[in-house]
Amino acid sequence: MRLNIRYLHGQRGSRGSMLVLALFVIVVMAFLGVAMTKLLSTASEAVSYEVLGQRALNAARTGIECQLAVTFPLSDPQPAYCVSPASYSFGDVPGLENCAYNTSVVSKVVQDDLIIKNYYQFTSTGQCIVGKIVVSRTLYIDAML
Repeated sequence: MRLNIRYLHGQRGSRGSMLVLALFVIVVMAFLGVAMTKLLSTASEAVSYEVLGQRALNAARTGIECQLAVTFPLSDPQPAYCVSPASYSFGDVPGLENCAYNTSVVSKVVQDDLIIKNYYQFTSTGQCIVGKIVVSRTLYIDAML
């Protein structure tokens, strides 16, 4: 009889340990789930900023190219977005939705000994807005003629 009593007593003492272990596993899995959700959300946001940054850079490049085409014309007619090269809003242009650029040109006359040259500094800022997110990129180009 003594063996049976010890056996029953041993089972009663270990009944609650599985419950504690199960609760521990549930809590750890919940923390892992929250951490993974936060990580995926942050990665998704970073990709959004990267895409918008590339779009803003492309808008700024377009502005620089328009200013160069107007300042140093090679052919006519100019593209429609270069008619007024100082600023342009792309509107619903695929790939550049909600993007625009603003450009400026500073020109100086530079004299080196007896040689007179025209120095130009082109600046273009591309900006894309999606909801509350605003991303802009600025490009500078120097030219001498």
